[in-house]
Formats: sequence, C-alpha cells, structure tokens
Amino acid sequence: MNADSGFSDILSAAKKIFIGQTILGSLFICFSFISADWLYIKSSIIGVAIAVIPSLLGLMTAAFKIKTNKDINIRYLAKLNSFIKWVYTAVMMLAVVRFIPVNHVAMLLAYSVTFLGCFLTPILNKPQFRMT
Repeated sequence: MNADSGFSDILSAAKKIFIGQTILGSLFICFSFISADWLYIKSSIIGVAIAVIPSLLGLMTAAFKIKTNKDINIRYLAKLNSFIKWVYTAVMMLAVVRFIPVNHVAMLLAYSVTFLGCFLTPILNKPQFRMT
C-alpha cells in the first residue's frame, strides 16, 4: 500500500467518522438544552467529547504510523486504533467521574448516542450525501 494513499484514506475516514459523531452528538446536546438542567447539559457535552476525542486520537495515530512506516500491516493499524481509542476512553471516563461532578446517566447516554455516529459513516459515504 502506498503510504501517502493510506494516510489520506485514514484521514478521509476520520473526517467522515467525526462528521457522523458530531451530527448525533449535536442532536443529543440540543435535546439536552430543551429538556434538562445545567448539570445534564454539561454531562452531555462531556459525554460527546469522550466519544469524539479518543476516536480521533486513534485514527490520527494510525495515520501517523502509516506515514512514518511504509511497510506496516493493516491489521496492526486496526489494533492500534482500537487500543488507543479504548485506553483514552477509559482514562477520560475515570478522570471525569473522579474529578468533575456530572450526571452519570446523561454522560453515558451522550457517549452512547455519539458513538453510534461511527455507524453513520457508510451512509455519509454515499454519493448523494458526500460532503467532500
């Protein structure tokens, strides 16, 4: 695989995943603004951030790895992405629960809904919805 092609493919996938997660996260935050108090809104924003940031970190790390090492295995990149995503998610959740007063249910709901944005990626890749 050509390293520049792999790098741009990963960045393209990261952009589509980010868009999908942002759409669902924004909808959940808007729903929070309409129907809840400040703690619920803050918890929702934190939950969305916990879903989006580790996902982007994992994909950016995989893109950097393929940029620096042209002979890298795709299976290794997938495992690296998954490992980084779950480690940073766990660290961020533990830090939030320990140091920031949040509504845990709202945070987990926002995280779950936003994480489902990964499944919007194939829909965003259809030609009629393509944003690139």
